[in-house]
Amino acid sequence: MANFTEKAIVETLNELLRKQTIDKITVKDLTEACGISRNTFYYHYHDIYEVLTRDFVDRADTLLKTHEEDESWEDLFIDGLSFLYENKAAIDHIYWSVDSDSLDRFLDKVVYKYTRGVVEEESGEGRYSERTISLAADFYKNALVGAVLGWIEDDMKENPEELAHLYNSVFSGTIDGLLSSIERAV
Repeated sequence: MANFTEKAIVETLNELLRKQTIDKITVKDLTEACGISRNTFYYHYHDIYEVLTRDFVDRADTLLKTHEEDESWEDLFIDGLSFLYENKAAIDHIYWSVDSDSLDRFLDKVVYKYTRGVVEEESGEGRYSERTISLAADFYKNALVGAVLGWIEDDMKENPEELAHLYNSVFSGTIDGLLSSIERAV
């Protein structure tokens, strides 16, 4: 029963997010729209931000599992951008809310997996230390998360596939130089 109730709460929150920012949604709004009591809500979640956080974590985990065996890291990035694009109204309302930490954590998790995969693939077996690979993946993650947040802020005007291809192309041409620079510095 818990999974059904939690799913209903998440779906209701996502519906409400299409209409207003998360900081304007109250537990009362959510429970009334969902048709549950406040006690039921608080049995499952501490607050609305926990609902959002757990939903993003679940979505990120599902996305990463889907692409676990993929050859193409670009496909993972496309799917992540497509999820944001398909849920544009809700993402806008989360982005422009007082607390957009859940969106940032979702992006960090998905984008790090993407950057880590590309850096490992480009680095070659055993050429660089784990620390170097990790630092390079983190560097690219921060750059891409910033770019994605800029894309969201700019109303997601570019097509997710085109954007992913562009970033993947830029990314791939610079990895070896960055890895060499980090390796010398550490």
